[in-house]
Amino acid sequence: MRVKLIKGLGCVLSLALTASVFAGCGSSENAVSTQSSSSQTDNVKMQTVRVWTNDNQYQPIIDPIVAQYNSGEGTKDGINIEYKIFGGDYNDVLKVALAAEQGPEIYKFVGTVKEPFIKSKWMLPIDDLPGGPEFLKKYENILIKGYTTFDGKTYSIPFKVLNTKFMYNKTLLEKSGFTAPPETWDDVVAYARKITEDNKGEAYGYGIHLKDTASSGKWYFATQFATSVGHMGYDFKEGKFKFSDFTGNIGKILQMKADGSIFPGAEGMGLDECVAQFAAGRIAMMPGVSWDVNGVAKLGYKFEMGVCDTPVLSKDKKFKGYAQIADALCIGPSAENMPEKAMKVYELVQSDEIQTAIQEQEVDFIAREDIQQKSSGNFTKAGTKEFADTSRSYFTLTPPDGGITVEGQPYQNTIINLVAGSDPDIAKVLADLDKRYNTALEKAVADGFDMTLYIDKEWDTSFK
Repeated sequence: MRVKLIKGLGCVLSLALTASVFAGCGSSENAVSTQSSSSQTDNVKMQTVRVWTNDNQYQPIIDPIVAQYNSGEGTKDGINIEYKIFGGDYNDVLKVALAAEQGPEIYKFVGTVKEPFIKSKWMLPIDDLPGGPEFLKKYENILIKGYTTFDGKTYSIPFKVLNTKFMYNKTLLEKSGFTAPPETWDDVVAYARKITEDNKGEAYGYGIHLKDTASSGKWYFATQFATSVGHMGYDFKEGKFKFSDFTGNIGKILQMKADGSIFPGAEGMGLDECVAQFAAGRIAMMPGVSWDVNGVAKLGYKFEMGVCDTPVLSKDKKFKGYAQIADALCIGPSAENMPEKAMKVYELVQSDEIQTAIQEQEVDFIAREDIQQKSSGNFTKAGTKEFADTSRSYFTLTPPDGGITVEGQPYQNTIINLVAGSDPDIAKVLADLDKRYNTALEKAVADGFDMTLYIDKEWDTSFK
């Protein structure tokens, strides 16, 4: 994203968005705001701290806490919180407001590349605010260079996590004589074959979806192979792409396809359709991501559902599962006008109380392990407990493929095409994929691409 483009966008969109940004915030039905209490003492200066986000799923939890603060402690602190939730135009509205120097004190950043915002001074370091360093101590073990932290300064905190596991239908497994979930991919192949044979077309052993290429190629294939090979396609220790390591995993999936153990029609099936077949009891096993818990729960099911760690190629060589941290709120430049108050609100709307409620009410999966452990554990949705546990997961920066230009198809499409049967020579296709990505990386480095964030000689995801 280029600053000039954003400033130009402000001119183009200003007429359409001015009402939404500058006038409508306080009157929106989604904004929690109260006026100064008449009981205030005269020496308390009331100031409004604006919080903008598009996370409407947290609203039932945060709204009452903000309202209580505004009518109580906020009157003593001189703070009125305006908590506003936007719809689909959020990102455009935010950029226009920031470019016009009318942005909020606190806002949710959407995306993974913060550098343009930081260079434009649209984002302030938490470290530089009063109480910021103390607040960050709770997160020091899960901060990620290049994502939450840049040049020794922290601009956001890890808030929620997207975790990868393996989902299975306990009822179908037990019907075929399997009393424990699969530990290896050989187990998966054997389970899938037996379950498919036993159910004679009423149910199949394994489920995949190949229609939603970008999401499926990453989350339901590459990241799922991490427990077997230690990475999702890029090795941070060597600073190289190593998709060839996926050869064994893809081979097992193609073996199930040859056995007829995979639910038919995967090429035309998206995630929603695949999850629907799983919930209907027609798929015994499938890779899962934490968001699938809500997907399965909404559909309803009549079997006992299980979630376990993703199987490995060899019991003697196990690695942690892939998990991706997502941050929530950043601090805008207008916070410089009221740094103490902005930091107080930043802490409030991301407090332990709110994070614990989000976890316990199964709204989302929180990144901090102490919050995970604090949760009551009385979860109602199958899989929440397992996906919420990140003790056997690893966190890392997203690989550098976003900063390079690769010739030919991206890795997601290449993996999907292999699974669809486009070329029987898996090793050859993956070797070519490695060559294309590493050549692009070398060219980017020659052109000035900074690899500092993408090489870690101490990087180790082995399961100890």
